[in-house]
Amino acid sequence: MGLLIPLLLFLATTAPCFAPPLPTRSQVAQPDPPEPSANDFPAAEATPVPTSPESQPEEEIRKPTPEKVRRATLPAALTPAIHGRTEGPYLIGQRTIVEDYCGWGWVRKEGESWNQGRWIAIEYDPKVCPVPHSFLPRPQDDRDYLYRLYGEFAPYRGYEPQADVWVDVFWIKGFVSLGPAKDPLRRDPPHQGSSKPNRFAERGANVR
Repeated sequence: MGLLIPLLLFLATTAPCFAPPLPTRSQVAQPDPPEPSANDFPAAEATPVPTSPESQPEEEIRKPTPEKVRRATLPAALTPAIHGRTEGPYLIGQRTIVEDYCGWGWVRKEGESWNQGRWIAIEYDPKVCPVPHSFLPRPQDDRDYLYRLYGEFAPYRGYEPQADVWVDVFWIKGFVSLGPAKDPLRRDPPHQGSSKPNRFAERGANVR
């Protein structure tokens, strides 16, 4: 019995020495990676499918308004036409177009020469009378045409920014087309220094 107790003590103290070694960090079992799902892959770009003209919707074509149709069928400035109020005194006007210059053209009194004429900008009320070229397909279509212009000069002048001058403004009330002029006017419009500024002048909304 005396030998049995030391033997048990010996086995109890030496038992841990016979335990298997602990696994290293690299030997620890790693969990299996999850299988990739469909969400892990970028969606492939959709390949554009060519469409034929027949499959495309037709573009909406806007029909011209009755007013545009009416204006397109009006007689051109070559044919005498009357518009607006044509009673009372009038001026002879010749439509003159100068590139990058504000204004309608030259006007003079009946019987005067163009040397006595005045360069004007036209202001108008669409309800009373528009400018003559508004009835034509393009504003330049009545270049060098003659008109009788009915109306009066405005109490102010209009500013021409390109030449830095003030020009007379004519309030148009009506006109009569006289057809094309025999010769174009070879006279330059007012330039800087030829018109004195009017500090009370202002430019209207419908100046041409």
